[in-house]
Amino acid sequence: MPLVIFTGYPCSGKTTWTSKLVQELQTKIDSAQTEKLPGHNYRIIVHSDESLGISHAAYTDSLQEKHARGTQMSAVKRDLSRNTIVILDSLAYIKGFRYQLFCEAKGMTTPHCVVQVMNPLEKCIEWNKQYSNSWPEDVIKQLEMRYEEPNPASRWDLPLFTVVSDEPGEKLPVEEIWDALVLKRPPPPNAATLVKATSGNDYLQALEKKTLDIVATIVQNLSNGGGSVVINRTANLHVDLPANGVSISQLQRIRRTFVALNRMRSIDLDRIDSLFVEYVNKSLDQ
Repeated sequence: MPLVIFTGYPCSGKTTWTSKLVQELQTKIDSAQTEKLPGHNYRIIVHSDESLGISHAAYTDSLQEKHARGTQMSAVKRDLSRNTIVILDSLAYIKGFRYQLFCEAKGMTTPHCVVQVMNPLEKCIEWNKQYSNSWPEDVIKQLEMRYEEPNPASRWDLPLFTVVSDEPGEKLPVEEIWDALVLKRPPPPNAATLVKATSGNDYLQALEKKTLDIVATIVQNLSNGGGSVVINRTANLHVDLPANGVSISQLQRIRRTFVALNRMRSIDLDRIDSLFVEYVNKSLDQ
């Protein structure tokens, strides 16, 4: 019965992480079979755009995309069963669609979880060029703009696990996923699932405000011809704008990615400015 929903930008690494999860879960199932433990009689089915015959072009037309989501939903509904783990490897970037999937799992009285695969937009575009069946770059950018982040406060996005594709040594929280899907245990609070309790809304508000203020400062200086933009003279924080300039939309994308990467990995409030400035400089230098 369990349902696993993968979500993320195109070429963020979802299929790679899906394959790793399948291998890890199969190992757990094989181990459970030896001692007839919970999960010993489970099997795994994976659905993806490729396996369902959904082309990249479907995401350029609203009617085609609606049909594509219907195809994904039908496949999930068809294969949800008492002893089947269904994994949907898709963009699942619309919160309403994730809610529909949650309702379907709930209607079958089965657990589910969401795995968000995170990767900076620039890295997704870079990886896209390596594939024979590549996405049009403008479509990737449009989908990034439309992406609705999973929200830890929404029951249909819980339990929520995150993996960052370009982070060295990143691993799937397989034990927590197995506990949530097969043993029906709620995952323990950790960096992969929840914002630290001590941070709460204050942390998220600070993350949003501080990054917005820094972007606003940079934008105010764009008309001055670029160069080095002082963010905080006392702390020696500055952003070096590239010679070929930077657009406001590019700055907004950088900010959204930084917020997404850190909203569930709480950092000290007094370090947000310096870490974001470092991230902006690194992103603009690529």
